[in-house]
Amino acid sequence: EFKCNLCSNNCGFDDVSLCKLRFFKNGKLFSLTSSKRAILHAYEDPLPTNCCNAWFCKGSKLYGTNLAVFYYGCNFDCLFCQNWTHKNVEKGFTVTEEEMVEKAMKERVKCICHFGGSPEPQIVFAINFSREVLRRREIMICWEWNGAGRTDLALKAAELSHKSGGTVKFDLKAFSKPLHMVLTGRENEQVLKNFERIYEKFPEVLSATTLLVPYYVNEEEVENIAKFIASLSDEIPYSLLIFHPDYKLSDMTVTPRKQVEMCYKAAKKHLKRVHIGNKFLLAYAP
Repeated sequence: EFKCNLCSNNCGFDDVSLCKLRFFKNGKLFSLTSSKRAILHAYEDPLPTNCCNAWFCKGSKLYGTNLAVFYYGCNFDCLFCQNWTHKNVEKGFTVTEEEMVEKAMKERVKCICHFGGSPEPQIVFAINFSREVLRRREIMICWEWNGAGRTDLALKAAELSHKSGGTVKFDLKAFSKPLHMVLTGRENEQVLKNFERIYEKFPEVLSATTLLVPYYVNEEEVENIAKFIASLSDEIPYSLLIFHPDYKLSDMTVTPRKQVEMCYKAAKKHLKRVHIGNKFLLAYAP
């Protein structure tokens, strides 16, 4: 039996991996990507960009652009996915490392943000590409991920952020294991482990967000996440993101105002740097 070891899923290939990037056919293992080839969509965003860390990241104060690298494929299957088009891997562009390096060499590009989907299924490419860019020029390297990748690779990625002044943003979707399983289809043990390990090695790069899914991710859930973060440091930035209906939860409302207020108060009990993201959505909130 063939197994992939890039993330916590450890997919066995009797058919297709959860990320849809690898499959087993006629006794052979096939991959749509490699350490030198990826399926993604890259574009430049003017700074300050809509990055979840823009409220504290020094990169948002620079003049220029952010190279946003959207990776197709994900190791979670979130009911509320805000970027669910990552599942359409057949619509992504196949690019080489050198093509991506060339995009990042433009003087106006001040930072690279790896997101998706989530970078984990293509993390080896992302690390190699980022490392090569850093070898040639100064640039900030940032990651927005679910955090359930292989620990040694997560640490290598975090080291690049450490060296370049970038950030590593974990999307801590839930603390409760049953709730995390319901919302994402996967457990969160590897996520929490990687958060702790990166804090041990590179504490200054860490930040976290939580999407306030109406009636699911309530103040009790947020307080437990905040306690976990504060057990490492109460200075770690934490952003609560207001939910908008999408994907399998498109019939829900925007996060109710009362829920936002209660969750913010719960997080502030334990953390000094708490932020509310997507505030514009409050205009549509019940």
